[in-house]
Amino acid sequence: MLNSPHYEEVEQPNLHEIDNAIMKIIGEMKMNSMFDKETIKYLTSGQTYRVGRLYLLPKIHKLNEQLITNVRHGACNELPIMPPGRPIISQIGTPAERIGHYCDYFLVPIVRMQNTYIKDTSDFINKIESLKLNPDCLLITYDVTSMYTNMTFDEILNAVGRSYNEHTLQSQLELNCPTKQNMLDLLKIILENNYFEFNGKHYRQRIGAAMGAVPSPEICDIRMYEITNAMMSQFQYREKIAFHGRYRDDGFIIYNGTVQEANHLFEIGNAIHDLLKFTYEISETEMTFLDTTVFKGNRFSTQNVLDIKTHMKKTKNFQYLHRESAHPTSVFKGFIKGECYRLLRNTSDNSVLDSALQSFNDKLMLRGYCETETIPIIQEVKHKNRKDLLKPKSAKQRKEKHILVTKFDPRIKGIKKRLMKNWKLISEDSLLKTIFQSAPMIAYKKHQNLGDILTSSIVY
Repeated sequence: MLNSPHYEEVEQPNLHEIDNAIMKIIGEMKMNSMFDKETIKYLTSGQTYRVGRLYLLPKIHKLNEQLITNVRHGACNELPIMPPGRPIISQIGTPAERIGHYCDYFLVPIVRMQNTYIKDTSDFINKIESLKLNPDCLLITYDVTSMYTNMTFDEILNAVGRSYNEHTLQSQLELNCPTKQNMLDLLKIILENNYFEFNGKHYRQRIGAAMGAVPSPEICDIRMYEITNAMMSQFQYREKIAFHGRYRDDGFIIYNGTVQEANHLFEIGNAIHDLLKFTYEISETEMTFLDTTVFKGNRFSTQNVLDIKTHMKKTKNFQYLHRESAHPTSVFKGFIKGECYRLLRNTSDNSVLDSALQSFNDKLMLRGYCETETIPIIQEVKHKNRKDLLKPKSAKQRKEKHILVTKFDPRIKGIKKRLMKNWKLISEDSLLKTIFQSAPMIAYKKHQNLGDILTSSIVY
């Protein structure tokens, strides 16, 4: 790590100094009446800070296919090489955490206004299924290599400065928008103080946005939008692009041209930035994007609308929550229904859906479930209208409700029923009925498990 262009070893950082720099800007903004009471309370309430923590998310799917197959079938008990890892710097509990949430609130609308913006899988499917395409169109996906860690602080801040307009944003938001200078000053502190602890030493990320910092996806998205726009503006065949959508560092293009022309597009892209490079795949028949496979199937042959099905990674081992594990019944039912909804949403052909649901049910049987509980849920989902699942979800106004929080114990059943059976005792009590005006929601917090006992968030 000492030889890395991205990280440098430092002395133990002065967290109090970082907090003072943030509070100075907040104080100036407060004097200019930029905050409501709740926001200023959230940003200034005292707390004990700690240095960020680094951990790695292994990219198992990046390993050689044969190696993955050997591990899955027991021919290889341990990996001969370390899989590549995605470095995450957790900023939970750091001075930058809360101000990061604050900045992100104003940056999200900027990203959503991009004409290539893809919110999630449902949004992607809706966009794809609205297109009638050329039968010979090419399907292209691209990935931006290490997008978060290969942008300089200055280029990120400059990109945010070019896109940030508090007057435009104010009409979309409830909170008062900070000025452009306030926003850039706060983001500068967040970017330049990416301190973390690793193996008993302290480091700072000196280039890029830390994956784990709250505003990192948005600020990198804003800069990446400029880069892809520059790439498209230099591409002489850009009018042949039928669709271009991007989710963070992954993009999907439908192109009415030749493979050679598409290759030239990414030659242009790879010449724009010294560090950011595009990898891509081109297909005439099918392509994977997010958790879907988009392909030219029965619907495409009759309507020129691409078919869609759920994509399963080759590394997926279907180790679903075992039925004998200690969880409330609602947890088992909930995850089964959720996966069935995902399969229904992601699948345009009913015959493909039937096969996917049957495969899911077979995998559940291997995890201790029985068909008397799985089949009714699957049948219920099959009768749902797929279009309803693809509708954009509006934010629901939650009613304030008391919550009874406890830990689940399979030996103690029917807490909710027992509570409701005796609710009359509470509702008739002169004091308790003013406190509990309605029955509380029952919520369970998790017990400490083996992972909590055997592992630590501090990497040695």
